[in-house]
Amino acid sequence: MKNNTTKNILLCLCCMLLATASFAQKGKIVKQAVSAATENISAVSATAATHAAAAAAKASRQAALASGAAEISSPIRPMLKGTHPTAEALNQNEMIRRFSTAMALSKNKEVLNYAAALERERTQARRLAATLKDFQTLNLNTLKEEELKDKISETIINRSLQRFLMGSIAAKNYTQFMRDLSNYYSLSVEFMASYELRFIAPQDVREIFAQTALEYMKAHPHKVNLKLREILKSPFVSDTLKASLRSFVALSQIQPQHESAFLTVLREAHKQYTAGLAHVRSQEDITETIAVYQEAAAELEAFTNRYHRSPRWNAPLPERRLYNKLLILIMHNQANQFRQVTNYVTKMQRLLTQYPRINKTADETLELLQDFIQEKGFFPRAVSSAPSDVQIPEDELDLYESVLFWETTDNNFQQTVIALQKKFGLY
Repeated sequence: MKNNTTKNILLCLCCMLLATASFAQKGKIVKQAVSAATENISAVSATAATHAAAAAAKASRQAALASGAAEISSPIRPMLKGTHPTAEALNQNEMIRRFSTAMALSKNKEVLNYAAALERERTQARRLAATLKDFQTLNLNTLKEEELKDKISETIINRSLQRFLMGSIAAKNYTQFMRDLSNYYSLSVEFMASYELRFIAPQDVREIFAQTALEYMKAHPHKVNLKLREILKSPFVSDTLKASLRSFVALSQIQPQHESAFLTVLREAHKQYTAGLAHVRSQEDITETIAVYQEAAAELEAFTNRYHRSPRWNAPLPERRLYNKLLILIMHNQANQFRQVTNYVTKMQRLLTQYPRINKTADETLELLQDFIQEKGFFPRAVSSAPSDVQIPEDELDLYESVLFWETTDNNFQQTVIALQKKFGLY
């Protein structure tokens, strides 16, 4: 696992540092996934990563390295003035160090990722609870019961809880259904005398946890709720406290005389756990990872505000570097699944979707391509096609990228382009 993580980091850094036009041109499939940005990027990450590896293998290594060496030797400059005031002070080694930290899966990140995964599960549970609330009645008909069962199968991971909830539906005991759901996930749900359900805002998260953990175990001996399961696995809770918790879990039944002591231990365990999480969030590898994502999001926002489009791979060096940075941080984000990072990933995905790189239809692209060839007498060029002292016009780069996009998306388009090239003697 550690070796795979290291390899992934090195691959990502090579993609960013070898931000040459020839390297980028060979990676045109990857370009479609990010710069088109018409779908949620995370949903296609595995496919894009496969294409990236294949494209890199086909690239001319010597040409990429030779061109890349020249680019790497020059200092990194911010693409837009003022977007990253400290960027000019960062040399290549510092950049590599920061990105290595951002992409590495550390123990601290494992802890935060696990906590975030459980919080996502709680979010699903809240939606399930809201489903029953939306029904506005506890007298469900067969159709609504089946809908509830489907949602349980889709959202509830714990098999024991699934069984308890299905049993409550079969017995038409929806009040017990809500008690088990809210107690397992430590949701702040209050039951009124009329059996109507009233959702209340949490006042004391620690107390809600302690009370729900107690109530869940009273109803289901030896079974622990989700937060208690998390706490029992946490490195931040003392072994003495964990042993005490396990002694209560081992009881065949939580009796009234046990409740006060159990609540005291639960509260202290939660206190230690939350203090530990707060400590982890302040560690250098976490704060630096968050800073890398925060800076990238700000840089992308500044770029889209100025150019009203997403960065592209077929562009001068500073823009290619931003493109590759986004490719790394969004599509190779397996190490960073905790909320402080995923919030920035979501923001970047939203911007890429809001400002898609490809904004021409296939027909519009073909029409522009024919006009271009008739006027210029040659095919639109990539950045790598022109001498270093020649700056290819923006509209030509844009057309070139649009052609490549539709060539890799539509076989008929590709055949039409070939026919067009033959017509003008360019094939």
